[in-house]
Amino acid sequence: MAKDNLAEQTNNVLKIVIKEKPSLVALPERTNNWMSVQGSDDWKGLSKDQIHKRQLKFDSPEYGIRAGAISLITRALKKNNKPEVTMSQIFFEDDGWAEDKESYKLDIISKGLSDTNIIDVMDRDQMKNLINFISNHEMGVDSYANIKDKDKVIDKGLDMAYEYILSDEYSLKDLVK
Repeated sequence: MAKDNLAEQTNNVLKIVIKEKPSLVALPERTNNWMSVQGSDDWKGLSKDQIHKRQLKFDSPEYGIRAGAISLITRALKKNNKPEVTMSQIFFEDDGWAEDKESYKLDIISKGLSDTNIIDVMDRDQMKNLINFISNHEMGVDSYANIKDKDKVIDKGLDMAYEYILSDEYSLKDLVK
């Protein structure tokens, strides 16, 4: 009888451990923030339930893409007064996107790119490539590869970003040509 009781207790403990197993989903996916946008801005679509002290959580990945795209466009316009920005300006300057500049530098090189490559942030195809690059880097190759409908999510997020950028609400609209 004692053996059966021990077996039952062990089984109950295993059930609890398995139920409480931490999520293996990458933080950018759990926060709907594939590009790892950080800060304290009050973004549209920002979740009321933040789960990380630096990385923002959004209600859907489309809102995360929107915030990331607006950040990139704003960066280009503020730095260059036009919708063009180099990879170096995006990732490697003191206020750059990359926390781990070395890993981004290696990733850029591995993709056959250069930090002098210029991105036209109003060119949808260039932005989609950049968003895919950042998201893949931030989430990890395997996690990002497992996401279904990436293109649909990115397209919707970009639509929302461009709609805002071209609206009268956006203070740098005059620099967008």
